[in-house]
Amino acid sequence: MKKAETIKDVFHIFAYEKFLKKEDKDFYVELYHNDFLRFVTALRNNELPSKSFFIAGQSGNGKSSVLNLLTTQYPDIGDKYEFNYIVGRKIFMYEDIDIIDLLLMIGNVLTKDNEVLKKSYFDKLKNLEDIKDGSKEESRSTTNSSSDAMNVRAELSVGAKLFSMLKASIDFESSYKINEEIRKDARQFFKIKRKELIDLINEIIFEYKKNINKELIVVIDDLEKKDNVNALFLKDMPLLNELNIVKIITMPIHLHRNENFPASDIREFGLKLKTFDGEKNLEDEKLLEEVIKKRLENKNLITNKAIKLAIKYSGANLRQLIKLIHIGAEEALAFKSHNIDDKEIQNAINRIQRDYSSKVMNMKKFLYDIDNGNGYEESEENIINIEKATKMELVFACFNGIVWYEINPIIKKPLEIYLRR
Repeated sequence: MKKAETIKDVFHIFAYEKFLKKEDKDFYVELYHNDFLRFVTALRNNELPSKSFFIAGQSGNGKSSVLNLLTTQYPDIGDKYEFNYIVGRKIFMYEDIDIIDLLLMIGNVLTKDNEVLKKSYFDKLKNLEDIKDGSKEESRSTTNSSSDAMNVRAELSVGAKLFSMLKASIDFESSYKINEEIRKDARQFFKIKRKELIDLINEIIFEYKKNINKELIVVIDDLEKKDNVNALFLKDMPLLNELNIVKIITMPIHLHRNENFPASDIREFGLKLKTFDGEKNLEDEKLLEEVIKKRLENKNLITNKAIKLAIKYSGANLRQLIKLIHIGAEEALAFKSHNIDDKEIQNAINRIQRDYSSKVMNMKKFLYDIDNGNGYEESEENIINIEKATKMELVFACFNGIVWYEINPIIKKPLEIYLRR
């Protein structure tokens, strides 16, 4: 993309559904320099082939862009590692993600661009169909009743849908993500054959490494945006440590508590407009201003008043900042303004407030507690609430040595209105 020369360009370049890719490196602003430098240092010096790094942060804080541009900003990391990406929003178009889904897709992403490896992977998967469980063989030979016979046939049919798809050479990724029956079938089949599946993927990793002089990394992104992933992270994610590949996994910020991940390598990335003590964070404000100006060829398209107002109401959340500019550009185009001023940004703020209003009303008591204490008591109910509030972006997580929370500044006005009722 070229830098913006018109309001229409601003509308397109600040589309908040997008994240930066390698070809957008001219727009990149290094928001987390010190923390990211530490992370890159750990990657450079890592010698554990099964190492897992977890990236924690508020949804919309630019994690995807940072990870996509990692080798662009630090080319030597690309010399050490071969990168493979699993983009959750594209691959997992459903909420009930299982560890089996994740394992199968790791194998798929490692092989999809290599016909020899792909054939090897799917041949190995098909071969698992022939592995019979001894208890089933015994049951088949000893059963007498018709009901027992039906149960045995049902057990032996587990995996039939999955293997029928494999044998038909249907596009694996597309069929798997749109077909709930195939997913259920795969999960049931591999429930007792997880070890065989992990061993199979490790064989593929070994074959892959024979052809390159690098280590392998798989980046697993967007899982933190899904619902119902707590069990996946808290119970099943350690299974990935059995794979001989380095993993970088983005995780939900609400799960970043020591009792949940006591031995995990978790890295935090996030900006804040003020410190825990309430002091303004001018350094992060300048970074957010740079994010806007770096996308503009014509700096007169957005006034300084508009930029300051957008930053104030962004809550230091990158996606919300981009969204405010995008809607501001829509306002300018609709009413034929020659630039984006504070009036356009205020209209953008009002529009997002309307979008959030019903969610604010349903959680007003909890949001009030957060707004008045920058924290909350650790109870089962509040843990559920902080999960919901951070995912809905009613509350933003901040980092200042500890994790703390602030309500999204855009919802302050509707929250005050609902509390007065």
